Amino acid sequence: MRLRHDWRIAIVLGAAVSTARVVSSIAAAPNQVSATRTIWSGVFSADQAKRGEVSASSKCAKCHGADLAGGQDGPSLVGPDVLQAWSGMTVGDLFDRVKTTMPADAPRSLSPQETADVVAYLFSLNKCPAGEKEMASEMEALGQIRITTRDASR
Repeated sequence: MRLRHDWRIAIVLGAAVSTARVVSSIAAAPNQVSATRTIWSGVFSADQAKRGEVSASSKCAKCHGADLAGGQDGPSLVGPDVLQAWSGMTVGDLFDRVKTTMPADAPRSLSPQETADVVAYLFSLNKCPAGEKEMASEMEALGQIRITTRDASR
């Protein structure tokens, strides 16, 4: 009787593990496809970057300089070192950093839309191409876009 009971438990556990693997692979499949999207695939619009420039002039320039190339109180936000520092992270990571810590004298004061606009402007300054659609301001969508140092298709 004990052997039959152990056998049933093994079957139930095996089925549970198989089901979990199938569900996991189905759930992961869409993320794997969208995780290949990078900042080089037109993830913001030119209009959004222009709005971000206006916000950056009033909120970022005082520390990072008028051209955001670095100031007395803030590092450069432009150039290969910037993209290298964020390479492998997501746009969501950068968005969250800007939203929660900037501007330094008023953290968390930027709206989600204003934060997305500033991040779009930063990408435009770093020679990332604009696209047709605006960058979202929702973390789930932003977490699907990778920051890389250059376009992998070049």
